[in-house]
Amino acid sequence: MKTQLAFLTAALLWATPALADGKIYVQLPDLSSYAGQEAEDFLAAVVLANVISSNCPDFAVTDEEWSLLTGSADILARGQLKLSVDDYDADYYGPAFAALDKADACASEGPQVQPVIDQLVELGGSREALPDQDAAYEAEQARLAAWDAAAAQKGKTKVK
Repeated sequence: MKTQLAFLTAALLWATPALADGKIYVQLPDLSSYAGQEAEDFLAAVVLANVISSNCPDFAVTDEEWSLLTGSADILARGQLKLSVDDYDADYYGPAFAALDKADACASEGPQVQPVIDQLVELGGSREALPDQDAAYEAEQARLAAWDAAAAQKGKTKVK
């Protein structure tokens, strides 16, 4: 019996890669029209909404909304602005956490969380989990690999 249970558990884990990272995948918005300063400003707002909603209980969001925020921020940072992970952290998460350190951060910044999410939904994002989480996981892995490959290619130089 224990062997069957162990086998069933292993088979279930093997068959559900999307659950491995604990993330719920949602439809992400089309952010391809964002570039330059507009992309930078929107990225700052999305990252701040993520930090505030994750640290201010009165402005908490659902797991799906969190995925919408983080996935959209990644698209803006890595896809549109071509930021390195280090620059993304330093230039956007650093200031967002600095804002959180202010005594009135939750009260002053919290009311902006839902309008940012609403804007992402207006751009084609969703607050609902995608029906095929495994396919969504695979699509995200492919997107991340493409960004990593582009970043690696950018860093290569021709040497004689």
